[in-house]
Amino acid sequence: MESIRKERPSKVSGDELVLRGMKRLIAVGEWKEGDRLPSEEELSERFHVSKASVHRALKAMENMGILDKGRGDGLYVRQVTLADLIRRLDLSVPISLETMINLQELRIHLETYAAYRAALHRTEEDLSEIRRVLSEMRMAKRDPDQESEAAVTAMQKRSHQFHTCLIQAAHSDILSGIYNNLYESLDISRQFAIGTSSISFNSILAHETVFRHILERDARGARDAMSEHLEDLQEQLTALSEGREVPILESL
Repeated sequence: MESIRKERPSKVSGDELVLRGMKRLIAVGEWKEGDRLPSEEELSERFHVSKASVHRALKAMENMGILDKGRGDGLYVRQVTLADLIRRLDLSVPISLETMINLQELRIHLETYAAYRAALHRTEEDLSEIRRVLSEMRMAKRDPDQESEAAVTAMQKRSHQFHTCLIQAAHSDILSGIYNNLYESLDISRQFAIGTSSISFNSILAHETVFRHILERDARGARDAMSEHLEDLQEQLTALSEGREVPILESL
């Protein structure tokens, strides 16, 4: 199998290089619907990146519905159109720490506003759904197998559900539209940032603090709690960009 490239362009992350390369291979028909992808080791050699970069890129494409786990081991190409590939993977900016920091800043603005509105406009149905997600997060955290790849992925999806529940509870069509269009870019950046790490009890407590303020209809409290929760990751990303040591990034 021919190697994609021998030198990586400056300021292009390994994750982005793999995403671009796999998108092109699907778009030109080298990888077709139902084809089983090469192993992570083979892809690492082909794209001249680390296995970790390959793993994160594959997880991002799987989460977006481009790839699927088939029979037995391995990932397979799902039926997608060229428009799907452009919509789901063609970011207008490269995936870099600077990009992630900018996206996180925007996310803070959107989700703090969502938490504020949710405290004012939430319904009993909204509260019930948020309670369900938080309960599942706590139960999953007590699972003895919580560090397995499947468990970590499931926990990260529950965290995503919590945040989307708040967007829905804000009852703003404009906010929902902006957030949904932005989320795929955020998810790719998140995969690059957190890799396969799970979330801590402190992160769950932060979710529950936001919910408590929403339950009490304390709009300012909900906004401030969400801001504090998301700014933790912002600080970690900034520290990484400056070369400072930081704790392992958590899923938010």
